[in-house]
Amino acid sequence: MVWFKKHRFEFGELTIDHHHHNLILLDSEGINAYDHTGTYSTQIFSLVVLLSSLFIYNQMGGIDKAALDCLSLVTEMMKHIRVRASGGKTTAPELRQFSPIFVWLLRDFYLDLVEDNSKITPRDYLEIGLRPVQGCGKDTAAKNEVRESIRALFRDRECFTLVRPLNSESELQQLDQTPF
Repeated sequence: MVWFKKHRFEFGELTIDHHHHNLILLDSEGINAYDHTGTYSTQIFSLVVLLSSLFIYNQMGGIDKAALDCLSLVTEMMKHIRVRASGGKTTAPELRQFSPIFVWLLRDFYLDLVEDNSKITPRDYLEIGLRPVQGCGKDTAAKNEVRESIRALFRDRECFTLVRPLNSESELQQLDQTPF
């Protein structure tokens, strides 16, 4: 299911044209929902990506195998989307021209962003997570196909991390009443 919300607002002095603008928000159910098939998830994912100018993938924790497995829908999407009426296989550069900016939002992020004893940015962390893995075999090829699909489809990509605001579950449930 996709939820749709239109919001009209004016930027005021910030824009050159001083006109009203429309912001359309799309929110979709999670990938691989327990009550739907993989085909359904791929269709919803494809629709939302193709309608968006900014795609925010929201997940808890860090970038790991499970997170990348969820995004294997990108690989499936690339196999089924056509940019020409005549059909034929669509290449990543052709599909990329219709792709939104990709933002990977990592909630409750707990890792120190360090690589080779140097601090790195969340964007660096994303790019490291999208590097091909070494090895051979079907499993490695599948992992690398997902990573390559994400890199190929989303030329403009970013990563943001949000730490868990509180460790106490009871305080977290009453966040609006918790003093900071």
